Amino acid sequence: MSSMAGTGRIASMDQFRGYTVAGMFVVNFLGAFAVIHSVLKHNNTYFSYADSIMPSFLFACGFSYRLSLLRRLDQVGPSLAYRRILWRSLGLVLISLVVYGVGFSFKSWDEMTGQGVLRALAELLKADAWEVLAIIGVCQLLILPVVARSAWTRFGTMIGFSAAHFLMSYSFNYDFVSGQPNWMDDLWGTSGRRAWDGGFFGLLHWSVPMLAGTLAFDIINAAGRSRGSAAARMIAWGTLIMIVAYALSCFSTLYTADDRRTRENGEPIDIANSPVIPPLDRLADRSPANLLATAPLVEPEVPAKNYWMMDKRIVTIPFIWFSTGFALALYGLFVIACDRFGASLELFRLLGMNPLAAYIIHGIVERTVYAFVPRDSPLWWTMVGLVIFFAITLVFVRFLDRQKIYLRL
Repeated sequence: MSSMAGTGRIASMDQFRGYTVAGMFVVNFLGAFAVIHSVLKHNNTYFSYADSIMPSFLFACGFSYRLSLLRRLDQVGPSLAYRRILWRSLGLVLISLVVYGVGFSFKSWDEMTGQGVLRALAELLKADAWEVLAIIGVCQLLILPVVARSAWTRFGTMIGFSAAHFLMSYSFNYDFVSGQPNWMDDLWGTSGRRAWDGGFFGLLHWSVPMLAGTLAFDIINAAGRSRGSAAARMIAWGTLIMIVAYALSCFSTLYTADDRRTRENGEPIDIANSPVIPPLDRLADRSPANLLATAPLVEPEVPAKNYWMMDKRIVTIPFIWFSTGFALALYGLFVIACDRFGASLELFRLLGMNPLAAYIIHGIVERTVYAFVPRDSPLWWTMVGLVIFFAITLVFVRFLDRQKIYLRL
């Protein structure tokens, strides 16, 4: 912990970061309750509001990442700067494992065989390790070689990561994450185990919004005090990216219930036989209106799950690029409101200045409040629980702020 320097901050990014942390609190707490609409819950079939939060947080991390790395390169040189990033990234992974656990425990000494330990570590790497802090830590390492390089290099890396994810999903990764038979699970030793948030190979795609954040920093940095034009550029680019991502999601309309897989006993599975390569021969039989996918934030009917849905579990191309465009355009609005017109919310300031501490504290408070708010609570009691949870968390964060204590790595 250290005292926070009060100079050189970008108000819009502090507010945007605070917004993402506040949004994370809301969807994490409410997602457990039956009475809450699915748009406030994480989904694996469409882009919900809850699914917008994590990519936006990674976007904010990427913005700060390029800003801090460029400063350190000037101040201490490459060797010390990159070493600092390495230890910081590994520290985030360690904090994530300590706070959220490793997903397994050995019940007796007899279980700690070589095979048992290898299986536990394999499942940790496949699925259990990847909470948001660990994802941030590893994504920082993945993009470290290009963070200080040109905008075109970073954009090309984003495209390359998506191409690699597509090819791996075709080869094995869609089934690997879904817990379906595949050759990688045979090697990995985790057959039948599902992952979430993309699992191990989803890290490639989580790096996309982080790299987009570095590009947003370039736009802000080049604009200087003239932030209006910077905001317009980000809103325009973000909107274009969302349109392209939505257009790609329209491939999902080519699937029908007849495309579903079946078990050996003939029971259908909700995953398509060919989830990554869509049945393009059906394009000729569809009118343009019938090719339009359900709009984001609206839950669709899913005859067969596939790679072209906005799927957070797989971290598909339509999902990661739509959420990246959403974050970029939304941040453009924050630039207008905060940097141009001076708007500011104390809630966002508190959370945006100390996001790591707030994130750790909120998980502890959440578990305590859940003890008094059953999962089948009515809406009014669920909202009371949310208010209590928020209030307690903010008491701790505000105390740290008044003491000028900010958790940094």
